[in-house]
Amino acid sequence: MDSHVALIRQALATLDAQELARLLEPHLAALAELEAEAGQLRSANALLRKENRQQRGNAGTWRDQHTARLAGLQRELHADLQVQLRAPSADQAARDQQELTEQILDQLPIPIFLKDRDGRFLRFNSRFEEFTQRSRAEILGRTIDDFASPRWAAATHVEDEQAWSTGRMVTTERRMATFDPPLDVLVSRKVINSGGLSYMLGYFIDISEQRAARAAMQHAVESAEAASRAKSEFLANMSHEIRTPMNGILGMTELVLESDIDAHQRADLTLVKASADALLQIVDDILDFSKIEAGKLDIEEVPFDLRQLVSDTLRAMSLRARQKGLALASEIPANVPRIMKGDPGRLRQVLLNLVGNAIKFTGAGSVTVQLSIGAEHDGRSEIEFAVRDTGIGVPEEKQHLIFEAFAQVDGSTTRQYGGTGLGLAICRRLVILMQGRIEVHSAPGQGSVFSFTVPLQHTGVAQAAPLPPLAVLTPGQGMNLSANDGGLIVGEGDLPPPSADPQAAPARGGLRVLLAEDNPVNQRLAVRLLEKLGHRVTLVDSGLAVLERAARGAHDVILMDVQMPGLDGLAATRQIRQRESMQGGHVPIIAMTARAMAGDRERCLEAGMDDYLAKPVDSQQLRDMLLRYQPDSGHQLLDWRGALQRLDGDAELLLELAALFLHDGPQLWQELGEALAAGDQPRSTRAVHSLKGVLVNFGAARAVALAEQLSAALHAGQPWQLAAGRLEPALQQVYEALKELIAGGIDAPPPS
Repeated sequence: MDSHVALIRQALATLDAQELARLLEPHLAALAELEAEAGQLRSANALLRKENRQQRGNAGTWRDQHTARLAGLQRELHADLQVQLRAPSADQAARDQQELTEQILDQLPIPIFLKDRDGRFLRFNSRFEEFTQRSRAEILGRTIDDFASPRWAAATHVEDEQAWSTGRMVTTERRMATFDPPLDVLVSRKVINSGGLSYMLGYFIDISEQRAARAAMQHAVESAEAASRAKSEFLANMSHEIRTPMNGILGMTELVLESDIDAHQRADLTLVKASADALLQIVDDILDFSKIEAGKLDIEEVPFDLRQLVSDTLRAMSLRARQKGLALASEIPANVPRIMKGDPGRLRQVLLNLVGNAIKFTGAGSVTVQLSIGAEHDGRSEIEFAVRDTGIGVPEEKQHLIFEAFAQVDGSTTRQYGGTGLGLAICRRLVILMQGRIEVHSAPGQGSVFSFTVPLQHTGVAQAAPLPPLAVLTPGQGMNLSANDGGLIVGEGDLPPPSADPQAAPARGGLRVLLAEDNPVNQRLAVRLLEKLGHRVTLVDSGLAVLERAARGAHDVILMDVQMPGLDGLAATRQIRQRESMQGGHVPIIAMTARAMAGDRERCLEAGMDDYLAKPVDSQQLRDMLLRYQPDSGHQLLDWRGALQRLDGDAELLLELAALFLHDGPQLWQELGEALAAGDQPRSTRAVHSLKGVLVNFGAARAVALAEQLSAALHAGQPWQLAAGRLEPALQQVYEALKELIAGGIDAPPPS
């Protein structure tokens, strides 16, 4: 019996005293009664032995009954004790598990909460208390309305209801303004189920650092954009400030070179012009690189003559080659197609840069342009242009650098050759824009081969006729610029004397030109050029003076500088166009400006100008531009002579190109219409750019001007319907003119 009591007391020592005392009190009372009864039994035991042995059996039975009763009570008490002892052990395990869960939640770095369907907070960790800035007593069993601001509580109810109704996780961004500094958090919540009941589990994530980083990134982007705008503005101003005096230098030099001067004076002025051209090339390189970096260059696909492209390039570089005594040649195999579709302007720019570099780095020998045809796929041929020279070469360890911007093979202060380091970088990026590749093979002292390959589309025009073998001229043989043989060869010798240019004859009838120019040198140059071309000039030096003179309506065309004091050329043009919209009439306005940055042309056209000339302007450019606005030829649909000149008088080729455009033009217009209707600005811009490039080949001045107006409207994000509506009938007129050309032959009078 003592052992049972000891067992009970040992159990009591390990369990909650009050709870176990309450549970075991009845059993302990019964046990005390049994202990008292057992004492009485021991006292009476001696008396019982003296009783009649006849009654032993009965006494034994009585004792056995009491013993059995005592044993039964002991067994019952033991069983109850085991039940009671087991019950507190399960509760303790549950409490241990809950304590462990609480400790884990409190160690988590994010606030976590659990709510019931009525929004009462059932569980949460210490981080949640920190975020809400409330104690456990203020949160437990309460709802968000009991301790949060009305605005926060209202937002919480909306998000909770969204999570309860959809069953999906709901995440929102919140700002906790009660902190200093305020905290930005993501609050996520999702409905979970357990034991047949539904709860809402939620947590907070501090995103203050991420939002600060995002704000810093946005600030950096805005700063970069501002820096880019500042750079563009600087380059525009630099271009204007350089081109303005360069316009005077080059223009006056050309005028003097065309006068009666001796050989020494001509040689000196030729060097002056070459130096001015070199300076202008540096400016153009910087501007071109800026345009490429800004992503403001479009690639067009128009038919062009590959052989003519190479010939024009070498003609442009012939003077530099002659000055160094270099042979300049081209090699074009007969299997290379003559007419292809691509971007001739960009191809010519790359070729000019590579040929110019080859001439610069070659002291003696030759520079040769070679064409070859490569793989064909999807109706395109890979055409490789290779420029081979006998110059100084490029070390192998430097070859990977030369296509990077501002890189120089020799960047020291003692380097022999100058340059900006942008030419090859521009070439590389232009070739990539045309879906091509560029590379170099070179060794010091053994010359270099710069080659680039671009995929050009077939047009169906016949292959070039077989070409005679190329004969390389020796120094002193003079210059052969014939476009009928296999290549252009430039040898050493004196420059030929200037000959009378039939195209430089005074314009028939002349134009009444209103010239707006504020720079004295450019005023004198422009007046001299215009008068030489047979035009009558009225000179003004401000935008306000332009408005006053234009109001009199006595001029055929206005040449408008953009940057002028008081009222600039763009504002003056807008006011003229506004006045014309109310009073009727339309005077052609041509921008003649030193602003030649990306977008400057579009801004001029957007303002209402009809055309654009970038300074420095030479007499040929000015003459060609003004021919479009001659009273007796301003309505001419096509410029046959100009088209033939661009093809070296190849009438058959011009007819083939005309037939090609009659087939491709309507398809291109349909593509443009679909892009415009779909609101696809990039596709629309590419289509009108390609269309304009084809029209230029035929000298279709009116259609070109309308295409430029449509392009300007697209770039400016303005309504395009009016410009497109004007362009469509102009295209129909071009188609009719081309049909007349094909039917009547090249000698037929030009349609009007």
